[in-house]
Formats: sequence, structure tokens, C-alpha cells
Amino acid sequence: MKKTFHIITGLILFVLLFYNTGCQRRLEYDSFDSTKLFTLSELYEIKTFRSLEKALKQPDSVYKLIIFGKELNRVPYEVYSFKYLNTLELSKNNLKTLPEYIGDMIYLQGLYLAENKFSDIPEQVYRLHNLKRLRMGENKFNFIPEKLLKMKSIEEIYFGRNQIWEMPDILFDMLQLRVLKLDNNNISNLKTNISKLKNLEVLNLKNNKIENIPFEELLSLEKLRTLNLKGNKIPFQVLDSLRKAMPDTKIDY
Repeated sequence: MKKTFHIITGLILFVLLFYNTGCQRRLEYDSFDSTKLFTLSELYEIKTFRSLEKALKQPDSVYKLIIFGKELNRVPYEVYSFKYLNTLELSKNNLKTLPEYIGDMIYLQGLYLAENKFSDIPEQVYRLHNLKRLRMGENKFNFIPEKLLKMKSIEEIYFGRNQIWEMPDILFDMLQLRVLKLDNNNISNLKTNISKLKNLEVLNLKNNKIENIPFEELLSLEKLRTLNLKGNKIPFQVLDSLRKAMPDTKIDY
């Protein structure tokens, strides 16, 4: 009887341990299927799942999953089932880390972690070689991690509503960058290096502490379509001149 009790207790402890450390599991793929890696326009047309229960009925057809505002302290272990995810939305929870298998999701292009409790980028993110869009707004960042800025796949960075005080020089080596949102931080200097970001389409620096802008360098960004400089300390005359000089760019100030 005592032996049976110990066996049952051991099994219960094993199940609990597996449940709580399921984040250490690793995903494995037989091969890479390029037909399951969708363009942004294609993703707009694909079904979005907001229920784990419904998604688990067809796991290999789940490409977009939203688990928003659930006050989660950890990523649900069921997400492990959706290995073809292109977009994973986990915003507005209480997350501080990610399970290990997230780094193995070779199709993941969009990872949205806004309004959580991250102060650094989980190491798993750096293994996502197809990651294009990372949203870390309203977390606990004092700086943008340099390792992230070395990822050649990243095209969109969202770090609004943190405590970031500087745009590091390495950021301007991300020549592939299309969207950069650093609104509601403590940035005081917009460097002339901004001219290197020739593919930039959206730049949001709303509600920072910027007093001067590199006028000519901004003019050189021919693909820039949206520029938000509201809530800074830039003279109105300078911003008005910039607006007139960039008629094809929507400038908010």
C-alpha cells in the first residue's frame, strides 16, 4: 500500500513538474515548408484564432493566434501545438519570460508582447530567423538590446511606452528597417545617422524630449510616409518647414 502511494505521489509530482517546466520542450520539424510562410498581405486574409479550444481542433492550420489581456504569468503550454504560427499575439498579460520552444518556431514572423513585464528580450527570440515584427511596447525597457539590433530579419520595431533614453548607433545599421516606433520614452537626441535608414516608412517619436532634429537627414528618407513628432520640444517653425519640405510624408507635430 505504501509503495503504491509513493508511485502515485511520484507520478503526480512528475506531471506537475512537466506542466510547470513545459517551457523547456523543443519543437522539431521534418523540413521547412515555404508555403506556410505567408506575406503580410496574405496574413491579413488568413483566419485569426482567439480561442485555444478552437485552435486545438486544427493545430496545423493555425497561423495567427491571439491571447490578449488574460493576465497570464506564463505562456499556455497548448501554444506548443501550433508549430506553423506566423503571428503570435501575447500582449497585455503579466509575462516576464517565454517558453524554450518559442525559439524553434521557424515560421514565426510577428511576435507581439506589448503590455507585459519584460525588461530584456528572452534569448529564444534571437533564434527566430524569420522574425520581422517585434512589439515590446509598455514593458520595462531602459534600452533596446544590442543583440536585437543585429538581427537582419527584423523590419519593424515597437518599443513605445518604455523608459528608453537613447537611440544607439547600431540601430542605424538596420538598413532593412521599415517601421520604428519609440513613442513615449525619454529620448532627447535624434541623431544624423537616421539618414542611413533608407527603407524607413514609419517613424514615431511622439512624447519624447527631443529639442532639435537633423533636418536635411530627414529629407533624405524618401520612403518615409509617416512621421510623428508630437509632444517634443522642437520649435514649431522647424516642424512647419519640415512639413512643407516633405509633402509626401504625413507629419504630426
